[in-house]
Amino acid sequence: MNSAIVAPVLQVLQTVQELDEAVRSYVTSDWQGEELLQHWQAIRDASLTLLSPDSDPLKVPGEDSY
Repeated sequence: MNSAIVAPVLQVLQTVQELDEAVRSYVTSDWQGEELLQHWQAIRDASLTLLSPDSDPLKVPGEDSY
């Protein structure tokens, strides 16, 4: 009997448009627990990755969607 836990593979968000879409989906979702945390982490990671060196360090990409 295999008791491995299979975690869902989330899409890596690569554009601000994908990030905005993910935030809208996150806000309207009914996710709970681990699934909610995984989606939040994907959004956080993409926000930090998409932050350009020339941008305001206090403004996060996709922030308008929150």
